[in-house]
Amino acid sequence: MKHLLRHTLMFASAGLLFAEAAHAVTSGPGEATLSVTNNWGSGYCANATIANNGDANITGWTVGLDLDGTSINNLWNGNLSGTTVTPAAHNANVSPGNSASFGFCASGNGTPSITEFSVDGGGNGGTSSSASSVASSSASSISSSQGTGGSNSITVQMSGVVGDESVSLEIGGQTIETWTLSSGMMNYSVETDATGELRVAFTNDSGDRDVQVDYVIVNGVTYQAEDQQDNTGAWDEECGAGSYSEMLHCDGSIGFGNPFDGSTSSSSAPSSSSSSSASSTPPTNPGNPDFPPFHVGNITTSGQVRSDFTQYWDQITPENEGKWGSVEGTRDQYNWGPLDAIYDYARANDIPVKAHVLVWGSQRPNWIDGLSASEQRAEIEEWISDYCDRYPDTEIIDVVNEALPSHAPANYAENAFGSDWITESFRLAREHCPNAVLVYNDYNFMTWDTDAIIDMIRPAVNSGYVDALGLQAHGLYNPQVWTAQQIEDKLDQIAALGLPLYISEYDIQESNDQLQLEYMQTHFPIFYNHPDVVGITLWGYIVGATWREGTGLMTSNGQQRPAMQWLMEYLNR
Repeated sequence: MKHLLRHTLMFASAGLLFAEAAHAVTSGPGEATLSVTNNWGSGYCANATIANNGDANITGWTVGLDLDGTSINNLWNGNLSGTTVTPAAHNANVSPGNSASFGFCASGNGTPSITEFSVDGGGNGGTSSSASSVASSSASSISSSQGTGGSNSITVQMSGVVGDESVSLEIGGQTIETWTLSSGMMNYSVETDATGELRVAFTNDSGDRDVQVDYVIVNGVTYQAEDQQDNTGAWDEECGAGSYSEMLHCDGSIGFGNPFDGSTSSSSAPSSSSSSSASSTPPTNPGNPDFPPFHVGNITTSGQVRSDFTQYWDQITPENEGKWGSVEGTRDQYNWGPLDAIYDYARANDIPVKAHVLVWGSQRPNWIDGLSASEQRAEIEEWISDYCDRYPDTEIIDVVNEALPSHAPANYAENAFGSDWITESFRLAREHCPNAVLVYNDYNFMTWDTDAIIDMIRPAVNSGYVDALGLQAHGLYNPQVWTAQQIEDKLDQIAALGLPLYISEYDIQESNDQLQLEYMQTHFPIFYNHPDVVGITLWGYIVGATWREGTGLMTSNGQQRPAMQWLMEYLNR
């Protein structure tokens, strides 16, 4: 459901109206401040800061919001459940004198405020106390347990077309509430004493619904529709399906059984860190890793990590430092220094590392080609094992890169393992890095070679060892060739394999500032809002220090090109 929680409204700076005064509440040593940073009349973006004024670490925090009739359609650096925000993995802990933050954009004309605030830890008596200035929870908010008087707190998350359509929530045959669809993305909540079978019914003149019910939450537990028959996020054929929109075209209603007596299967509430499907990985995946939070990251700059990196990016990929030929240019002599520096930085700043790359035909150690097949097998496994032993906390790994015969396949691996060398490479990576998200990465995945790559990678995907697909995005900057709709269609097609997607290497080779801005504004929202995309990595950001001339977004002294300015506004960074 990431696209629903992280969907961002696009706006131009000329449309911004004003920033509103900050609203602050306290909880023990914690202070939460909420301010509207941008307001354009029909929507706004806001930022919340959680400061630790105590003498010990805050180990967790919760912020409840009154949205004043508006609706959040994008939230970052936190997990959203109804109108309650809890930390992302990287910002739950706040040391004394420091702060954490999250932000969101919402549609509608209103002024948000904090209604609930509590912290864990912090010293000075700040153990999970509630804010003294907290207002009472509104009826539209959702709690993680039953409400007062035994009422059920229910949230229905929907997306779909706009129009004269209505959606009603029925429990036990009784209509509890009816909503008229007035926006493309909705998160409706209601509290009721009713119990019984839960259904979401669609009504209009045509009887053909084009609305997606993504999930319902009852008393903090997430339930899936009864006719969702697999783990890919697609609905059964009776209602029609599409790998991107997953729209329901259904007459009648969608049943969720009886969630009030525990008889219906459930899952934990979706968050921005999960993919759009109920299970982020194939059901046969022996590793079953937890996907890191959605990120917009970047690579190292000329082999170094700039001091301003985390000002703009929340994930890091070594550009060349992690490639086998860079680490073990001489057999059994490792140069771990550059990678050690990257991992030390990532750990200190609590951001994930995406390793790049374990098995690839380019930038491999030359000595591997002259070995026998048995020696090659041993060396490949030793390389993977040594990497995983040294960096066991690697969260994401490009295991195999560019394996299409016309690209840069690892012929030494094929010689070592035979025709199933891709699957075997992933099996070894799973064995030695059991907690990492394992990615197949390739270029032209979204353009000319989509079908060929899908056909090639399908056996490895079916093996269950591949967790996600990495889509390089270096050549999308000609809109006359690759339109927004074509790119979206390609994402849909690839997502039909049932795996989450990473936009793994995105850049725009354009020296004209305005054109680069226009391409960024076209491409990035498609990636960011697609339900199956779980992370985006840009391939460099400093002018003159990127792989290809013209792709830089900012000069070394901090002057941002318009595309970078727009992107930072879009991400509220």
